[in-house]
Amino acid sequence: MQLIFIIISFILFIGVVPAQKSSKKKLFKTDLVSLYDESRFTKFSAEIYHTSDDTSTVYVAINLSDLTYLPDMQSGTQMARFKIYYELFNNYEAKEPIDTGSFFYTDDQYYNLEGEMTINFDISAQSPNNYLINITLTDLNRKQDNDVFRFYNIVKSNKYTAQNFLVTDNDGYPIFEKNIKPGQYFKIQSSLIDSGQLYIRYYNRELQVAKTPFSTDKNVSFKFDPDSIYSVVVKNGVTDLLELPYHGIYHFQTNIAQTNGLALFHFDNGFPDIGTPLQAILPLRYLTTQKEYDALIDAEEHKAAVDNFWLKRATYQPERAKNMISRYYQRVWDANMLFSSYQEGWKTDRGLIYIIYGPPSEVYRKTGEEEWIYGERNNPLSIKFYFYNIENPFTLNDYSLNRQPTYKTSWYIAIENWRR
Repeated sequence: MQLIFIIISFILFIGVVPAQKSSKKKLFKTDLVSLYDESRFTKFSAEIYHTSDDTSTVYVAINLSDLTYLPDMQSGTQMARFKIYYELFNNYEAKEPIDTGSFFYTDDQYYNLEGEMTINFDISAQSPNNYLINITLTDLNRKQDNDVFRFYNIVKSNKYTAQNFLVTDNDGYPIFEKNIKPGQYFKIQSSLIDSGQLYIRYYNRELQVAKTPFSTDKNVSFKFDPDSIYSVVVKNGVTDLLELPYHGIYHFQTNIAQTNGLALFHFDNGFPDIGTPLQAILPLRYLTTQKEYDALIDAEEHKAAVDNFWLKRATYQPERAKNMISRYYQRVWDANMLFSSYQEGWKTDRGLIYIIYGPPSEVYRKTGEEEWIYGERNNPLSIKFYFYNIENPFTLNDYSLNRQPTYKTSWYIAIENWRR
């Protein structure tokens, strides 16, 4: 059962305070490795919607079942206590936030129930500027490892960008995933248009998986000529119920002469999970030779082919094979959740490195750049990967690896560790 509601049962305190000077490091010098720590006690999602030139609304989806409920001293009921804290920055090079806010909540109605709570708050964000918001969720009933944070770009430099659209279900509650599942219906609302047409550029493309980190092959440029263009009607700022019937990229625009808009995706059925034996074969491209991969694809029984592949790697020890399968496909799932852009996360450059090398030891971000370190920052034996943000009209989450021939040795060692 999914529970979604905007009005919280009880708000203890809401505060927005101006930023104060502190001794904090600049963001780009701060280790952000916990962003990719999938063992944290919970995850959350956030969406930003520009309601005016001066204000943006932040929606946050929280898994209630991940929170700790403790007996309340007065009522005796089981109660969750948690806090949302945000810091608004100009960019990753900033040392001090330009705005902060704290929101404290309790819940005593949904103990032991599976569900999702959606809360929202407004921030002051002026057009035409861009910002960076750091949102931290803290479970106040946990004594340690009790917070999770995420960074989100706020783009107000162009009124046609994705954050000028809000994707909702039939009841008007936000949908946080950009991947729309088969049979899932949604609406799109926007303050850009009251009545008229919303145009959709549809792309049905087979996109390449990431190349090795030492590859010298040039990346194939995405061709932005759509396979088809159609439109849907907008009334009172919102569309009727829509669905994405086919695999591919759907780019919604109020002005077809612009490059910006809202991109939604229909990935493989079952995403972010591996839904079929064939889907289990595809990420094995990173571990196989071309001949091995072709044999897996051409096999009459894909499930048997996958099982035999891992059994051979595990020297025909079933328990070891199960552990290897669990570890590899958990990383594929993590990559899908963390790094999906206009293609599934496991196919991206960051997904490639995450799957083969595992979570990095340290992560540092600058505007448009991300550095991963395996080892210690100042150790010359450590491996460092640099990713650079690629501007495209579909997503802010597209990063390309700076490939180097020096990665060849560590790559083959990592591959051999998976294959033996």
